[in-house]
Amino acid sequence: MRLIDRLVIETEREHQAADEETLQLLHAVTPSVYRRYLMRTHGFVLPVERALAATRDLERVIDVRRFTKHDLLRRDLQSFRMTDADLEQLPVCDIPKFRSPEQALGWAFVVERSTLSHANMFRHLASVMPGDVAFTSTYLKCYAGTIGEQWETFGDALEAVASSEAHIAHAIDAARTAFRTHRAWRVRFDDMVAD
Repeated sequence: MRLIDRLVIETEREHQAADEETLQLLHAVTPSVYRRYLMRTHGFVLPVERALAATRDLERVIDVRRFTKHDLLRRDLQSFRMTDADLEQLPVCDIPKFRSPEQALGWAFVVERSTLSHANMFRHLASVMPGDVAFTSTYLKCYAGTIGEQWETFGDALEAVASSEAHIAHAIDAARTAFRTHRAWRVRFDDMVAD
């Protein structure tokens, strides 16, 4: 079994909590709810991607340029008239330094998995608030038309680090920790940032 499939199975208990944000956006949504989603997502994706960029030898198994979704989130928030100063004031999640490519990819799994729902989210948002989403959806369209290919490429990178049971266990542990951290971050963000 490929490691990406094993990660899906091993982290299944965490998926419901992780998917709550998506489900929220697939129901009644306003521009302010969507903006808040982007802010909260930025606060998690930015430090994860910074930690990925600093991970030694990660570029040997994956093109690390894919880990620049924080730039897309920043652009979307700027389209909501947030200034650079506003963006610098946004809280960010505390993310550990990754000690290995398998740990890094375990954390990246949480972000990459979330992109699987982006097309549905974009279509829904475009139907309920087309004017707002037209200029604030570069993050949701990051893999537009290539999601299957991107998921496969990410799976190949995971296979490249799955050289031993210990490496596999590290990736699984990292993904579980990332899901738990993401859930805690959502609560913390909501406590820190008023509507």
